[in-house]
Amino acid sequence: MSTTISPAQLDLVPALPEFAPDQMSAYFVDLGGQLGRIDSATSYYEVLGVVRTDGQEKIKSSFQQLLNLLFPPYVIARTMPENMSPRIERAFNKASQAFAVLASYARRNEYDKALLSITTKSLAPIAPIGSQADQPKSRPVSADRSDSSAVAPEGDHLTLSRMPQRGVYRESANSKSSENRRRCGRIQLPIPARVTGYDRRNGKWHEVTETIDVSRTGVRLRLRRRVKYGTVLYITLPLPSKLRAHGFAEQSYNVYALVRRVEPPRQGVRAIGVEFIGEHPPAGFLDKPWAVFRPRSWGGHDRRRPSRQQQAEKVRIEYFDESMHSISREEAKTENVSRTGLRISGTAAPPEFDLVMVSCTRLKFEAMAALRNRYLGKDGLERICVQFIDNEWPVRG
Repeated sequence: MSTTISPAQLDLVPALPEFAPDQMSAYFVDLGGQLGRIDSATSYYEVLGVVRTDGQEKIKSSFQQLLNLLFPPYVIARTMPENMSPRIERAFNKASQAFAVLASYARRNEYDKALLSITTKSLAPIAPIGSQADQPKSRPVSADRSDSSAVAPEGDHLTLSRMPQRGVYRESANSKSSENRRRCGRIQLPIPARVTGYDRRNGKWHEVTETIDVSRTGVRLRLRRRVKYGTVLYITLPLPSKLRAHGFAEQSYNVYALVRRVEPPRQGVRAIGVEFIGEHPPAGFLDKPWAVFRPRSWGGHDRRRPSRQQQAEKVRIEYFDESMHSISREEAKTENVSRTGLRISGTAAPPEFDLVMVSCTRLKFEAMAALRNRYLGKDGLERICVQFIDNEWPVRG
């Protein structure tokens, strides 16, 4: 599914870099050679084009070079023949599995032992991602599906009716507020991931990255592309089977995920946290894949460390971009506050910003804060939730 750009909008689209015909030809020759090599590879080392004596840095750089070849800039990708897509997906699947093994010391050691003991056995064929790799799917989605959503009337703001956790997570009856705030513990595991998202103006985009940590309910990863809190992404990654909710027999895990946290950028890269929705997209996604979804309120124990207090306080907000250039200023009122953050009502925040300066004259308070949530309330007013970076709010006794 793609977005049609009107002639009037073409002037707003940044000019694409030019590639000479000989450069394009050389790229496709190189791509064809690499795809043929990967198709015929009989070991993980051959898939990545390395040898057994190569170190971790060589393995990582070879994998990154391969990803750059498989997923080129848009100006080249738009000329890609359709019959190449299945081969690229198959190559990405094999390379991801190879990297997940060879980048881990323990798994690589185990794999090397297996190669020594079965020297005549070829690498088992790896199933391609198949038709699921280029989601979203075109088939209709039932509105009463457990991982679906009910469409709210606020334009591009949709509401998830239920966040599915079938076989993935169940709250313990003995959970207490003093326990770990996370519903499921995170495991630090860097594995390759392919992220697919949608931009309202330019349509579908892909980015290949690496996870920071993983769990049964979601992952944290880095993205260069800006994404909004509440958008839905489609992620493909070789997640360990014990962390999956479906696709246990498949080589790659294909799952829709909701963006639940976006960190301020560092050198153009943002760490984002996503929560798995399931193998099917939420209702309304196929019509507006760029929409912002708001999940239902969490019904378990309070996961916030500092408790919130209802407090209406006049504050001044200044919005900044990632270069710390001021975008706009406004005055609003807090709805609730804590030592580490607050919720502000009735804002007119710009569509995109990275940090805010919150100041309160009466309390002689000022702090820089990061956005944690933004949504439209039932009264039609926008709310933003922010977390302080360099100060604490003076909460009353």
